[in-house]
Amino acid sequence: MFKRTAVSALTILVATLGSLALAPPAGSVAGFGDVPGQIFYTDAVQWMADNNITAGTSPTCFSPNGYVTRGQAAAFMWRMEGSPSAPVHPFNDVSKSWQQGPVSWMYANAITSGTTSLTYSPEDTLTRGQLAALLFRLAGNPAGSPAHLFNDVVRPWQQDAISWMSDQGITTGTTSLTFSPEATVTRGQLATFFYRYKGKP
Repeated sequence: MFKRTAVSALTILVATLGSLALAPPAGSVAGFGDVPGQIFYTDAVQWMADNNITAGTSPTCFSPNGYVTRGQAAAFMWRMEGSPSAPVHPFNDVSKSWQQGPVSWMYANAITSGTTSLTYSPEDTLTRGQLAALLFRLAGNPAGSPAHLFNDVVRPWQQDAISWMSDQGITTGTTSLTFSPEATVTRGQLATFFYRYKGKP
């Protein structure tokens, strides 16, 4: 009798601990226990989750400090814009099924021309300068923004995009005088850029 009771109690304890392990911590953002409240990407991550732009890296993690690949960035942007259909892209290195629609849409809308005429490099990490260019093209290459004040932005193709992002309040840089265009975009940064691009809905 005692043995059966002990086994039953142990079974209940294991089940309870398992459910607690799966439950997000109290006060977590969008169910993600690794997204604290009142940080620069808090509202952005909540917005992305609410609009099915992200499901996180697991049911309880968003991994805000993880790096974003070019394939992931395409998927996030595509979902943000409503997952529109498009003709098939020409890239021979895009093999994952979840990347096909996003990359096809980006190519069809001149948001990307790839890293070569036949490659998109979906597994490469995305830089802040590259993300600025993608967002700028998504917006239709708007003209007329005053020149940015960042002294580390030297590539010609980044100038208009980063000037526009600064003018629109999508970025304030990594400091008042630097944008860090060659740094890899984190998931928290990407969420914030997209959220600001949409006007902080």
